[in-house]
Amino acid sequence: MKTKVLIVDDEQRMRASLGELLQNEGYCTLLADGAESALEHVRQNDPEIAIIDVRMPGCGGLSLLQELRRISPNLRIFMMTGYPSVETAVLAMKYGAVDFFTKPLDFKKLREQLNQCEKAGPSLATARQSPAIGTLYGESPVIRDLRDSIERIAPTEASVIITGESGTGKELVAEAIHGRSLRSGYPFMKINCAAIPETLLESELFGYEKGAFTGALAKKAGLFESADKGTVFLDEIGDMDIRLQSKLLHILQGGEFRRLGGTKDLKADVRIISATNQNIAGLIAKGLFREDLYYRLSVICIQTPALRDHGEDIPVLAKRFVADFSRSYGKEEPVVDDEFLAILQEQPWPGNVRELKNCIERAVVFCDGQRLGPQHLPQQYKMGIGRSDLAVYLDKAETSLNAKNSMSEACQDLERSMILEALEKTNGNRTEAARLLGIPRRTLYNKLEKLGFGDDARA
Repeated sequence: MKTKVLIVDDEQRMRASLGELLQNEGYCTLLADGAESALEHVRQNDPEIAIIDVRMPGCGGLSLLQELRRISPNLRIFMMTGYPSVETAVLAMKYGAVDFFTKPLDFKKLREQLNQCEKAGPSLATARQSPAIGTLYGESPVIRDLRDSIERIAPTEASVIITGESGTGKELVAEAIHGRSLRSGYPFMKINCAAIPETLLESELFGYEKGAFTGALAKKAGLFESADKGTVFLDEIGDMDIRLQSKLLHILQGGEFRRLGGTKDLKADVRIISATNQNIAGLIAKGLFREDLYYRLSVICIQTPALRDHGEDIPVLAKRFVADFSRSYGKEEPVVDDEFLAILQEQPWPGNVRELKNCIERAVVFCDGQRLGPQHLPQQYKMGIGRSDLAVYLDKAETSLNAKNSMSEACQDLERSMILEALEKTNGNRTEAARLLGIPRRTLYNKLEKLGFGDDARA
């Protein structure tokens, strides 16, 4: 049978000429002028390959790419555009495109890529490009080691457990492993075990039959069944109830499971990747986690590093997030001040990369100019209190408290020190000092008056 290739472009001449060229090569071509007709072709004709233009009226090519990857995971997708940019190419690869072409098309290169896809088969079709590994930004030794580990682990079938603090990118690592694996052309299904009640979690994982419980009006496939031949990511596995753990062990041992209320054993060929920020050894000691399950899940262990352990990557991460959020909010990307980056590098970041990302998003939202500076940071960061400064202030507070009779007096001394230091940093500019402290200018004037500066406070 001929391989079916879907061509999606709003330009009629482009569709027709490319379709004719591919027909001469022995392909069966399906032509669509936009997302609606493309989706209809996929549902009715099940093509093996799609070639999609990025710029189209209504639903653009990148949005269509994501929808097609959702409804047809085995579809090999190529993107093309007459307006190439690095950002568009990166997004296309991130969303699962096999390759990215610029117009006018290099037909020889396209033909070679199509031939490779046919030879590779469905499971290898998108394995050459990872949808997530490119988002593990940074060039520190720990991040380079992490990327290297992913490259080594991904082609295997071994179960993987990812450990690390919250906000360190455990889900990104799981997506990257799947994206580089031989299963990348099949579904990547994820679930947070801590976010769903035990009874609901069981039905989400294994599915249920009609009438299995009140409200089960029709049978439903669970996560494992839906992810057949793909990957299941179980986030916060340490929070899974121990009763469910035995069922999970069963599917790990033989790939068999039953839907809730079912009497028939079903099989699912899935790779399981799990993640936790808890101490599993401690949970095992308390009888809250099965030791045999842990050994099954942890054939390979990966630990995601805390941001404080690769602080040299903060400028790279910050600039990447600035670019991403500027694009998301339709803003011109601002220049990032060195002082802005210096303040970020002083922070302890207990929430890790997730906290940094949220901080940058807020800064981009409040930036209306062409330069992103300290004034755009949330209050707790623009105070300029980093790891070293915070220790100094805490020492001052402790010394003051030991010498005073009350907490209020010690707080007043600490407040005075912070105000005077802010004035020193701004060369006496009270407006800038108020901005640095994150308080209204009038509030600063009132506090200066209380400190004895009198009318001079408004100078």
